Amino acid sequence: MTNELYEQAKESSSFSAEISNIIMESLEYSSISFLNQAVEILQIFRTRIERGDKIVNEADGTVFTLKSYKKFVQNTFSDYIYQHVFLKGNEVQKNYFELDSCEEGYSLILAPDGKQKTFEWISSLSERFSLVYMKATKIVYIKNMKTGNYSPFISEKGKYCRYDKEKGMLIEI
Repeated sequence: MTNELYEQAKESSSFSAEISNIIMESLEYSSISFLNQAVEILQIFRTRIERGDKIVNEADGTVFTLKSYKKFVQNTFSDYIYQHVFLKGNEVQKNYFELDSCEEGYSLILAPDGKQKTFEWISSLSERFSLVYMKATKIVYIKNMKTGNYSPFISEKGKYCRYDKEKGMLIEI
């Protein structure tokens, strides 16, 4: 989303199909940055409606009231978007994200629920400790089975290790 979209949200007297389409297209990525930008754009419109600006929904020609805008956002966008545009911090339902590798590092992608596994088991070292790796990064950790704490596995050379599942071995990085 561009600065042009922010300017339209701040100055336009209508919620255009173009704005709606751009927001909807960006949400297909489910990336936290796109979700947060959509929330910001929709919050600008909410703020303007609350202060009394007349914003026309170009889709049907009606002037938004706060109640009709709330319903529009709830019916058009995801629960995540609706909650972050309209609910207070303690009312917002907890949302979960997955790490997804990308060129610059890792993106946070909205997960359907909180049941995704972050770590995968490699091997038990003893009754108390297991080797696990973070699925997104392949970095190896030692899990203390009694406390549930994770600590990075550091090689004798002081380096982190990545798990190569095909070779079945830890590789220093």
